[in-house]
Amino acid sequence: MLTDLPTVTNDEPAAILFVDDEANVLKALRRLFHHEACLTYFASSGAEGLEILQQYPVDLVISDMRMPEMNGAEFLAQVFTQWPDTIRILLTGYADLQSTIDAVNKGRIYNYCNKPWNDEELKLLVRNALEQKRLREERDRLSELVHQQNKELKELNEHLEEKVEQRTEQLKNTMQHLDQANNNLKKQYIDSIKAFSRIIEMRPGIKSGQSKYIAEKSLLVARKLGMSTEEKQNIFYAGLLIQIGKMSLQDSLLSEPYYSIPLADIRRYLNHAVEGETLLKGLTQLKGASIFIRHQYERYDGSGFPDSLAKQKIPLGSRILSVVGDYISYLEGAMTGEAMSVSATINQLMSRKESYYDPEVIDAFIQVLREDADVEEDIIVEKPSLEKSWRNSRLFDVSNTTVERPVVEISWIQLKPGMEIESVYFEGKPYIRNCVIDHKTISNINSLRENTGKNPVIKIRVGKK
Repeated sequence: MLTDLPTVTNDEPAAILFVDDEANVLKALRRLFHHEACLTYFASSGAEGLEILQQYPVDLVISDMRMPEMNGAEFLAQVFTQWPDTIRILLTGYADLQSTIDAVNKGRIYNYCNKPWNDEELKLLVRNALEQKRLREERDRLSELVHQQNKELKELNEHLEEKVEQRTEQLKNTMQHLDQANNNLKKQYIDSIKAFSRIIEMRPGIKSGQSKYIAEKSLLVARKLGMSTEEKQNIFYAGLLIQIGKMSLQDSLLSEPYYSIPLADIRRYLNHAVEGETLLKGLTQLKGASIFIRHQYERYDGSGFPDSLAKQKIPLGSRILSVVGDYISYLEGAMTGEAMSVSATINQLMSRKESYYDPEVIDAFIQVLREDADVEEDIIVEKPSLEKSWRNSRLFDVSNTTVERPVVEISWIQLKPGMEIESVYFEGKPYIRNCVIDHKTISNINSLRENTGKNPVIKIRVGKK
């Protein structure tokens, strides 16, 4: 079976006019084309056919040859004169060569079909005729387009310098708008990821503000190590979403310090990195970040999880996340169950340099900490004698350093007495700063939040002094 008839234009179906003085023929044609995707008109004489053509646009005319008063050749000749773009087909029921020649000469017919016709052959003839009209109109359209472009090119050549300046300015404005739109879209995307990160941290047992700290410090380390723009973007996203896989862990695994988790459950806990990658896998823009998240527990010596990768086979982003993530975990007590001082935490990381951690990443991270604390360049250095003793399993002594403790942002619902507040802001205005919070202050913050209808921005210091 033939498929639907083609449309001559993109917007409207083809229109076909059938002209025949025999009612049965018109009835048969009406039945044949009833289910086709086209408009059909029917006339019992040439004069009636001309009236229809004057009222409606018609793409194809199929006319019988032998009709009283005006035969098919005469009718199609008038159609050609008044509507030359309309395709014309002759329908003849007898072998009259001279009449067909007259129709070809006078009516410039596209083709003819003998009576009685074969339904499929007639449909195919109609399809081909409409397709030819469509191609002819497309050719005319393209020809007109070329003509118009040539005209514009001529005008452009006549005023080339002026046009170039105008187009350059237009292009510049367009690019500025595109850059602005792209930056807005990128900011919205980052804001969405940050919001999702905060939602993840609402899960009991997941530390609030930790992901933001990891993302920001990892980005600074990535800059130190000369990572590409795309890699820096990936590591920032990975830091924000690094805990996404923990949402599937049991409360008992989230509440226990890492070193207190039973050996049988360690693999289940570490597997949250793999689950995190799986959750992000379908998001194209987060593919790189998901890979960094998967390998956050790989160790530099190849003893890590899940794929036992070693050294440079571990993605650099994952090596950075491992150092920064463990640093904040030691500080907050998530590793041992007791918060550690900055110097003790750095000693802990240094003791695992080249076994757990990439030495270059450790050095870059310590440099970032030093710059954040705004201290002298020689505060944290690896002296040869200390480096040698460290390689003999002694800790690198940085107890006299003044590296500032990390500040992380938390939600108001996570406030607890005894926390050291760095700052609390309501609607951009400071409320309290640099104090240890108690039950009364927490109550005052909650009351103010309820009265204003706004959530405060709360930042605390973590780790021991």
